[in-house]
Amino acid sequence: MPSERTLGLYERFSLSRSLAGVAPVVAFTALLPADTPSRVDPAHFASAIDSLLAEYPLLGCAVAAVTTAEPRFERQAVTAQDVLVDLAGSPAEPAQALLAALEAVKDNGVERAPLWRVWLSTADAQGRCRATLAVHHVLSDGSSTRNIFAELLSRARAPRPVETVEPTTTLAPTLEDSVDVRPSSLALVKVLFDEFVAPRIPSFLRPAPPPPTFPSPPLVRPYKQNTSLKHLSLPSTAVARLKAAAKAHGVPTLHPVLYIAFLAALSTVAPPHTALIGQSPISLRNADGAPHPPISGNYVCSLETAHGASAPATPFWSACAGYGARMSDPAERARAKGGMGMLAYVPDGPEPGPSGSAAPQRTRFDSWMEGVLRADAPWKATFEVSNLGLLPATGWEGEEGLEEVLWAQAGMALGPAFAVNVRLSLSLSPRQSFSSAFSLEELGR
Repeated sequence: MPSERTLGLYERFSLSRSLAGVAPVVAFTALLPADTPSRVDPAHFASAIDSLLAEYPLLGCAVAAVTTAEPRFERQAVTAQDVLVDLAGSPAEPAQALLAALEAVKDNGVERAPLWRVWLSTADAQGRCRATLAVHHVLSDGSSTRNIFAELLSRARAPRPVETVEPTTTLAPTLEDSVDVRPSSLALVKVLFDEFVAPRIPSFLRPAPPPPTFPSPPLVRPYKQNTSLKHLSLPSTAVARLKAAAKAHGVPTLHPVLYIAFLAALSTVAPPHTALIGQSPISLRNADGAPHPPISGNYVCSLETAHGASAPATPFWSACAGYGARMSDPAERARAKGGMGMLAYVPDGPEPGPSGSAAPQRTRFDSWMEGVLRADAPWKATFEVSNLGLLPATGWEGEEGLEEVLWAQAGMALGPAFAVNVRLSLSLSPRQSFSSAFSLEELGR
C-alpha cells in the first residue's frame, strides 16, 4: 500500500472543520509520579516518539491538496525533535495544560507535519513531571489518542531501541473501506425528504417542526468562541462504589449512568418546549473484524437520542438500564454507523473561486461546513458523553498511581454543545457562550 492515501469521510469532516477555524483536537495529560531522575528523561520520551513514528506512519503525515475534493495524507520528514516540547517550570494545572495543548495543535494547521505534539514539564517540588499529548482528530480518534498516550508513557518508562521497531509504510485504512457504514434506504430517503422535499411543500401541509434543540440559538456564534474547560475527579473508591451500585441494578457499565446523570442535570436548566439531544460515540476500531491498528485512524460513529426538556420520568436506574440496552442493540448500532455513512452524500466538488483565480479556492463540502457553522442553530445536539475507559497500563502506576489523568477535546461549534469527556475523571468542554442564563458551576453541581 502506498505511503499516502485520500482522506476518508470522517477525516474529511475533521479537515473541513479545521479549515473553517474550529479544528477538532484531542488531548491527554497526566502527572508522572516522583521517581529516580532517569525515569523522567526527555531523551526517553524522544526515543518513544521516534518508535511510534516508525511503527505508525500516519503519525508522520500532513494533509495535502486541502482545498480540493480529494485531500490526501502525505508523509513528511518528522522526528521526535519536531514533536516533543520541553517546558521550563513546574507542571501547570491540568485544565491549563489541556487548553494550551488543544490550541497549539489547532494553530499549527494541517499542511505541515507533525499534527500532534507532546509536552514534558520539569519536575515540581515533589519530583513530579507533567506529560501532555494533543493530536489532531484528522489523524486519530479518541481511543487511538488514548492508546498513543499509554504507549508513549510505556515506551518512555522502559526505553527500547528504535531499531527493534519494524518500520512500515502502510497507512491505517479509512473507516468506509474497512467497515460497512452505508445508511439504510429508509434513513437516506428520510434525510433527502427533510432536506430537499419538505422545504418545497406548502407550510400548512408540512409536518410539525421538531422542538428547538437546547441550547440553541446562541447569543454569539460558537465558531467565534474559544474552548472552555472544567474538570471533576472522582476518587477511585467512589468509582468502585458507583460501579457496584450500577451492577446491582442491572447496569453492567458506567457509561449509561453518566449519560442519564448528565441528562438529568441538563433538564434542570433547559427551558420548556425544547429538546435535549444526547450522543454517545461508539468505537468501531474492532468492528467487523476489520484490520485496524490500535493507533492512528478514525473508526467511530455516534448513537443519538432525543429527550424532552423535563427530567426523565422513568426511575433513575431503570433509565440507565434502558439506555445501556439501547447502546448494545445491533439495530441501533447499525443506524449509528449509517449516520457516519451519510457524509458521503454531502455535496462536493470544486466551487468556482474569485474571478481571475487560477484554481478553485474551496470545495462545496467546505461551503456546506461553513453554512452549518454559521446557521442560526448550529448545535444539532445538546451533549455528548464520550467514554474512553481505562488508560492501559503504562508502568508508571506504582503504589501511588498516575495523578491527574485527564483528557479533553476542543469545544464543538456544531453537533453537541457540551462534550463530557470521561475516564475516571470528567472534563466538560463547551464553547464559552450560551443563550441560556446559567453557569457551568451550577451545572457541575
